[in-house]
Amino acid sequence: MLNLVFLPATEPDDETFGMIPTRIEGCSSISIHQVRYPGMVWYNAAVRQEAIDQIRTLDVTSIVLVGFSKSGLGAWNIARTIPDRISGTIIFDAPVAREERPGPEAAPFYADDASWREELPNRTVPAFKAVMPATHSLVLISGDSYHDEMCTLSKSLGKIGVEHTFLPRPHLKHHWNSGWIEQGLNEIYAQDGPQHGHRHRRP
Repeated sequence: MLNLVFLPATEPDDETFGMIPTRIEGCSSISIHQVRYPGMVWYNAAVRQEAIDQIRTLDVTSIVLVGFSKSGLGAWNIARTIPDRISGTIIFDAPVAREERPGPEAAPFYADDASWREELPNRTVPAFKAVMPATHSLVLISGDSYHDEMCTLSKSLGKIGVEHTFLPRPHLKHHWNSGWIEQGLNEIYAQDGPQHGHRHRRP
């Protein structure tokens, strides 16, 4: 049984980008869990700790963490905080490399650009490599909103030999149901590497 934990990217009732799926077509051996918040969040340390607390209540020892857009930042930083619980991480179309804090909605969670940059995936690649086990599967998938930033993160990972799969998909809609979840799961299942992406192996 593969345990997926989805991190929300919008307010609970916001369907602008679709909704987190409750089942994956054709995947009966998957158990889906969802971290929940009462409102919209950006994944600063306090928000991540709440997610970790929820994850620890699950009666599972190994999960695949799934993040989309802003929750991709959460997936990255949660994975490196509890690497013993995270067997794989899928991040789709997230703002992972911008140096300036995003718009006003992020202000309650990050005081300024400096606090934003402290946890930016593209700036924390060495810290990620230092703690993640070699067995961890990292899948990055770009979409039509943050393709360039996802490319930048993949290059940063490749430069220091962090094994990962990058699927450049600039045509994919920035939406929960644009097909990226299935593509990411295919890569998690394919332990010997992807058929349609770039695999970077640790030396």
